[in-house]
Amino acid sequence: MKKLSLKTVPVIIIVVLFISFLISFINVIKKPLKTSDDIVIKVDEGDSFYSIIESLSNGGKLRGVPFIKTYVKVLDKNIEVKQGEYVLQKDISLDKLIETLTSESSLNTVNFTVPEGYTIEDIGEKLEEEGICSKEDFILAVKEYELPNYVKVNSEKKYNLEGYLFPDTYLINIGETPKDIITKMITRFEEMFKKAMEETNTTVKDEDIETVITIASMIEKEARLDSERPLISSVIMNRLNDGMMLQIDATVIYALGEHVDIVLYKHLEVDSPYNTYKNYGLPVGPISNPGLESIKASLKPEDTDYLFYVLQDDESHYFTNSYEDFENKLEELDY
Repeated sequence: MKKLSLKTVPVIIIVVLFISFLISFINVIKKPLKTSDDIVIKVDEGDSFYSIIESLSNGGKLRGVPFIKTYVKVLDKNIEVKQGEYVLQKDISLDKLIETLTSESSLNTVNFTVPEGYTIEDIGEKLEEEGICSKEDFILAVKEYELPNYVKVNSEKKYNLEGYLFPDTYLINIGETPKDIITKMITRFEEMFKKAMEETNTTVKDEDIETVITIASMIEKEARLDSERPLISSVIMNRLNDGMMLQIDATVIYALGEHVDIVLYKHLEVDSPYNTYKNYGLPVGPISNPGLESIKASLKPEDTDYLFYVLQDDESHYFTNSYEDFENKLEELDY
């Protein structure tokens, strides 16, 4: 076996370093942001592309500034950023980032954020409050929208699209119709549902997506902590498998059509296919628009024997498989 000569070693080191540099360079160009969420940035008059990337870097939201500067210099890009607010998706490429900051059309856009767990009516109210469109026009567009093939039509549902308008921050062009806004939200839902399957190593057929989202929508309304979402998911699955009623307060609130801080016994009597205190199995459809973590929890519940949970003062839940234990906890917490 031949030994490497002393002259060969430096060459190998140089090649390895070059390959490492090239990989790092490509990774930065493909995905310069290092955030787990989309971010919103404001470009003021007098800002330059370089001041923006330095600010993002100092805020811990951008990597590889020297690579970015090298890329811009080599390609001789003359970047003139436009004043305004911009949504930068977490997986945006450098070319798309530059295009976003320099596009004339970006001057006529607004940012619209849909919080996790919002219902269609919540979204409509927020759109109206922010002057984007009226709630009435949005609801009408929801009802008239051509449904994706994975959404099951059911006349008993409040809205067939409930659950599929993904909660996120959207860049909306002035003059876009409610239908355009719905399309953006559904497109985002499909992207994030695919991501949820990848991250949980699961595969779901189109005909089963509604079941996943219905469970996720309840998890979204019930959970306070991300760490407990898979546990709540396990309770839902265990109760379904045991033939028990789900008895989830959030489904009653959705059935009522108005928010109540405390679900009373009289509320439990509401006659609705969403009321899981009166009907076995899942509600007729989703009761909110869930975020990524709730969808992942629905796809991959924790393996437990829990059948009950109760919200504690610190916003965490107490989980148990014993009804007696559950009752004692309710008494202890003065429910």
